[in-house]
Amino acid sequence: MDDFGRRIKNVTREFKEYIETRIELTMLDFGDKATRVIGKSIQQLAGYLILGIGIVFGMTALAIYLGEVLEERWAGYLIVSTPFLLLGLYLIFGKPKSIMNRIQEQILAEMLDSKEEEKDTDIMQEPATKSLPVHKNINKESEDHG
Repeated sequence: MDDFGRRIKNVTREFKEYIETRIELTMLDFGDKATRVIGKSIQQLAGYLILGIGIVFGMTALAIYLGEVLEERWAGYLIVSTPFLLLGLYLIFGKPKSIMNRIQEQILAEMLDSKEEEKDTDIMQEPATKSLPVHKNINKESEDHG
């Protein structure tokens, strides 16, 4: 009976270590995903910032050119800024649902893609984590004593 009790303690200890390892692995996996998302967001933010600066300089050049053509500097800036003002007012006061729906669909698609990648990774790892040699040894030893 003492040998059986020792084996139960070993199984309990190994199961506890297994659970702790799975928790640590989950935390590391979450950290990896979070750093990937943050890195991708920073890269996209930098890209949009550079693109925005380019657009501002381009629109300024266009406004100066139109002002010279029309011989009124303010007219060039007015012509260039009008589409941006109208678009901004539409987005603020119109609150178009189609844009919100597209954004929601894109976020949902990205979340589902990351879930599918996670499932693919879990499927590849499952056989290694499911078959613990401890369970096989307990069954063999209990059959020997039974």
